[in-house]
Amino acid sequence: MSASPSTVERRNPNTRAAMGTTSFARVPVPLLAGATTALLLVLSPRYGYLSDELYFLAAGKYYLDWGYMDQQPLVPLLARWADALAPDSLLVLRFVPALVTAGGIVLTALIARDLGGDHRAQTLAAAAYAISPWLLLSGHWLAAATLAPLEWGLILWLLIRWTRWHRAGFRRDRLLWGTTAVVVVGVQTKFQVVLLCVAVLLAVLAVGPRRMLRRPAVWLGAGAVLATSVPTLLWQHRNGWPALDMGAVVAGETRRLLFVPNALFYSGVVVGAVLCCYGLWQLLRAPELAEYRFLGWTVLGLVLFFLAAGGRPNYPAGTFGLLFAAGAVGLRRRRELPGHNRARWVPWVVYPLSALLPIALLPIYPLPLLAAHPELPSYSRMYETGWRALARTTASAYRELPAELREDTVVVAESYPTAAALDVHGRELGIPRAYSPHRGYWFFGAPPDSARAMLYVGSEHPLAPHFGDRRQLDTVRTEHNVVNIARGVAVTLYTEPELSWSELWPRIRGM
Repeated sequence: MSASPSTVERRNPNTRAAMGTTSFARVPVPLLAGATTALLLVLSPRYGYLSDELYFLAAGKYYLDWGYMDQQPLVPLLARWADALAPDSLLVLRFVPALVTAGGIVLTALIARDLGGDHRAQTLAAAAYAISPWLLLSGHWLAAATLAPLEWGLILWLLIRWTRWHRAGFRRDRLLWGTTAVVVVGVQTKFQVVLLCVAVLLAVLAVGPRRMLRRPAVWLGAGAVLATSVPTLLWQHRNGWPALDMGAVVAGETRRLLFVPNALFYSGVVVGAVLCCYGLWQLLRAPELAEYRFLGWTVLGLVLFFLAAGGRPNYPAGTFGLLFAAGAVGLRRRRELPGHNRARWVPWVVYPLSALLPIALLPIYPLPLLAAHPELPSYSRMYETGWRALARTTASAYRELPAELREDTVVVAESYPTAAALDVHGRELGIPRAYSPHRGYWFFGAPPDSARAMLYVGSEHPLAPHFGDRRQLDTVRTEHNVVNIARGVAVTLYTEPELSWSELWPRIRGM
């Protein structure tokens, strides 16, 4: 019985050299992954839940279903399990995102290794992943956008390994089955992984290796992905395919001319952007990477599609690891040319400078400092603070209602993050379940027709024409008066409804 290809490669250094790979950088890469994990876990309890984390947690705890307007069930399930394990623990909720980010760092180094990178190239690629503004910041949250880069990276890495062993004369269809398993999980995260698969298949058809398309594992795997997606697809069908509506919303919010610059900014200031551009060039042009040409065309096709469709700049983030790896390997080969080995000191300067912005975006500032200096760049300040104050203000207004009116009052929020904050933080304060006509929350159902009053939490008042009277009861004041999206939100009592909720709800769905 012959040894497996992986065993042959591991036991025979000459075979490994012939395959164009080196050993894995066992010290620097795990150190990078460990340091990044430690940083994310230390900062995880700071501030509070992200607005989208509140939505996922509310969806998982109170509205678990086979599908949602803008997400699939996996992240709400993870949020539900984390909260069941340790209720209201940010550390436990964000443990998985920290591990996912560390996995992306290691995976990027493995891709660089399989593309022919030495220890230095593997380390530079992994470090680029660790200091990417989007990849590092999203590693602080439990969100679909956090899981997708690792899922995409695994798919691309397995295809690289299959291609490499195919070139050496080995059949490694178990790698294709592994790809199927990752896609199955990816579809339950976001449907965008299907775009990656379509782009790969079209690129393979155009430039090869076309033998991949003749492997039964590819098409049987596609069938398996479709079969496991049936419950989610049925949910979308029953609800009018709201994922398409969400795509139109995203397109309307996106400035197409800024898509590529913003995507490069998300990949990394200086280091990430340079490696992405150079890595794509290497995949498309370098003779040493000719067998992986299909991956370059896959990335280019995805970028063009997102550009035309109006996607968000983070949508190509799943390809960042591949591009970092290809760019680092290309620089390694360039250094081997005569006269090109004089700038080995550059990474020691550029990488620390490039790390400043992503670290500054993390929740590293004390809230009093942010209150005194709202100009400091802090996405976390805007979207992770103020939610408990919002719930307390709403609960206080609800308790002060006359008892006979309170029993017939429903709580309705202007936006899905506000509704989620009231569901997650407000129920323990005595607030009934929250409703909202905004995006995915609309699908969680309408208030009962028996309700004769509404406690509305929001700054805009689109429902005012449907009620005879309204009276503002309070305004949200945040801790230290920190500027965030909860500060200044009004709590208003509406009475004398002109329509029943079953009549009104279909008319007020908001995007």
